Amino acid sequence: MIVEFALSLSLSLPVAGPTVTLVEFTEPVQQVITYPPDAVLNQLSGLTLPDGTIQAFEDGFLVEDTFFGAFAITKDFGYGYVTGSNSIEAAREVAIQECLKQGPVCMIYAELLPNGYVPLAQGQVALSPEAANHFNNPNPDWGNYRAMAISEDGAYSVVWNYGSPREASEAALSDCTGYRVDDLPNLRDMPCVLIPFK
Repeated sequence: MIVEFALSLSLSLPVAGPTVTLVEFTEPVQQVITYPPDAVLNQLSGLTLPDGTIQAFEDGFLVEDTFFGAFAITKDFGYGYVTGSNSIEAAREVAIQECLKQGPVCMIYAELLPNGYVPLAQGQVALSPEAANHFNNPNPDWGNYRAMAISEDGAYSVVWNYGSPREASEAALSDCTGYRVDDLPNLRDMPCVLIPFK
């Protein structure tokens, strides 16, 4: 079983999905990329999952059907997954860290990407469907002093009706930080950043 896992890992990763360039969310954000809410499954492994793992995959991961998402497995079919991240890189990292709670080695089994996904360039950030809805459809009653902050891991915050742009920005960053993934000690730091909000 260990040999089969190692062979599958080496054969599936190089040809899986679009080429990925790690782009960390750093300020200043120059462009926000949003997609229609449709997720596309990118299955990276052909391994047959046992009952408990396939149930989590089908009844948890696929039911949520929210990009950016990743489902990771151990050689003994322990698993970890995430949906609703703001980048595929973050989804992969969070899923691997969740999976490592179940075993010492994990690989990405499948991903959920937005329809039409293109890897990000420096200065670009992407949004999960929930965050994208707030970004694309701000309420006109929110007033002039509003701000939006996001983290790669899926955290976001929208604030409005503050006394100044600076107050709104500080509140959005503070609130967003409170929603970041904080229970995975080996996860790369994914700070919140301000995005240009309409």
